[in-house]
Amino acid sequence: MKPKDDDLIVALDIGSSKIAAVISWINELGEASVLGVGISDAKGGMRGGVIMNIESIVTAINHAIEDAEIQAGREVSGVFIGLSGGNIEAINSKGVVAISGTDKEIKEYDVNRVIEAARAVAIPMDREMLHIIPQGFIVDGQGSIKYPVGMVGTRLECQIHILTTPISSVQNVVKCIDRCGIDIYDIVLQNLASSKAILEQDEKEIGVLMIDIGAETSKVSIYHHGAPYYNFIYPLGGYLVTNDIAAGLKVSLGTAEKVKLAFGITHFDYLTTNETIQIPSIGGRKPRLLARENLIHIIRPRVEEMFNIIKQDIIDKGYIDKIQGGIVLTGGTANLSGISDVCQEVFDIQARVGVPKRLPGLGDKIDSPDYAVVNGLIRWGLEKMNREDDLINKKEKNDKGVFKVIKKIFDELF
Repeated sequence: MKPKDDDLIVALDIGSSKIAAVISWINELGEASVLGVGISDAKGGMRGGVIMNIESIVTAINHAIEDAEIQAGREVSGVFIGLSGGNIEAINSKGVVAISGTDKEIKEYDVNRVIEAARAVAIPMDREMLHIIPQGFIVDGQGSIKYPVGMVGTRLECQIHILTTPISSVQNVVKCIDRCGIDIYDIVLQNLASSKAILEQDEKEIGVLMIDIGAETSKVSIYHHGAPYYNFIYPLGGYLVTNDIAAGLKVSLGTAEKVKLAFGITHFDYLTTNETIQIPSIGGRKPRLLARENLIHIIRPRVEEMFNIIKQDIIDKGYIDKIQGGIVLTGGTANLSGISDVCQEVFDIQARVGVPKRLPGLGDKIDSPDYAVVNGLIRWGLEKMNREDDLINKKEKNDKGVFKVIKKIFDELF
């Protein structure tokens, strides 16, 4: 569906710890410029990326959108939503079709047929396909083709990446948005949104692993030859670190979270000699002074464990050889000092922290790893709206112009 206010792109990230709403508009240069940002607390409404309390989430969404509307001076009619869903499953499937016609030229119709053949896989009744993304085409044995229309051949093959989610996950999100009285323009897996915001094209070509570490989940994606090959959501997140700090320092979870955000550190290379921090005490006692290096002994083992779980799973699934381009970390937990060094030591592959490129306007409010998803949703929305404009305009073009529109769509998918 094309937005009614077609100069607005509104991103809504429904996370485990916060709900983020960002209103942007398409400026004169065709860029998405941020007008307003609204953040509200989602605690109690989400668990492990799954909606547990609809009333709580509806209230949080309304608060976030209202704050963003006040800042932007615009009203929201519809949103692009980032979905976690928890139980995401990825399938790589292959389809083959014969090319008919005397000239054996591959047409858009043939591309649609081969994608339909590839997506004809059995999925459980309680799941639905959320995304179907072409990974590449093969024409008469010649692979690594991104756009086969216009080529000549007798056999066309296509491999696609299918992402499925429990139907209930989508239905609960739809129910929440309906209760808020706004439309849904698209539902996007958070993995794909984050990837669009922080990964470089050359990384995706060589092969890259993205780990988006949120409050209760870690969204993991692997790209190779420019296309996604693996997506998964692990029940691991920053809450584990917070729990360890609370237990290790004998403080409340609220205090532990504040300590993590203000002083969290995972590597000795980022420590100043004899650095101390002040820790609030419970029961009205005086604050304590603590050597900051103690936090490394608490936080690092948990971070290493998380990375080792992800690494072993990727090895078991046979994808470890597809990440030669390195690892990119994002999400709120990626703000821990030294976390990329720990990741690099565990995987023995270069790693960096991915920060979204700043958008115009109030983009500085969301140019941190915490907001990778909403940044990606805005970019996703801009591309989707541009594609819809192209498809509308193609009716006024000749066949050659239509092929250019189709090619542009495939280029953006990859």
